Amino acid sequence: MCQHETKNCPRCKAAFQCKPGNITQCQCFGVKINEEQKAYIEQRYSDCLCRDCLQYLQQELNLFKEKYLFR
Repeated sequence: MCQHETKNCPRCKAAFQCKPGNITQCQCFGVKINEEQKAYIEQRYSDCLCRDCLQYLQQELNLFKEKYLFR
């Protein structure tokens, strides 16, 4: 049986459905987070983030890396 849970994103407070029992149907499925990004997020948030926040942080971290590491 699939587990579904309504959660509130700890970053933006938006409600979303978390589906750890069926990850391919979860709202976060397909968001590609590398190990560095994952570590950054885990240091700041203790629970799942909504898809919008995951994508925003992913882009923000990529821009930061480009701006400061590739000068």
